[in-house]
Amino acid sequence: MTFLRLLSASARQNFTYNCHQSVAWHDASSDSYDKALRFLGSNDEEMSYDNSPYIKALHDGCASRKGYAKTVIEINTPKIDQVPIVDVMINDFGDQNQKFGFESPTKCKVAKLEDLEQHSETLLLVSLCDDEFQ
Repeated sequence: MTFLRLLSASARQNFTYNCHQSVAWHDASSDSYDKALRFLGSNDEEMSYDNSPYIKALHDGCASRKGYAKTVIEINTPKIDQVPIVDVMINDFGDQNQKFGFESPTKCKVAKLEDLEQHSETLLLVSLCDDEFQ
């Protein structure tokens, strides 16, 4: 990974958020990004809508909070040490009938967390990578 970083001028990673009545990026009902996902890069920098110009939604199907959909977030950054993503903070969960899962095409595990409405709202960070990949 270090060798690839030395040869690269930029780095890109996509993150797919599968949702059921849960916002991933833009909240259409409030026309805000208050519930946008927050990511922790491998350089320990936090990234989200409000603090990184290198992150955007390629497709935002979760904005309406209606039914099952998906949002695809792209991080395309000249700060090559920001990727891979190591953690994600979910901000819209805990209501009745909300479900979500996510996919990240790295050596990190795919996590499917469909029943978080049963858990406390203090559970915000979900680890994406095993220690063996970091």
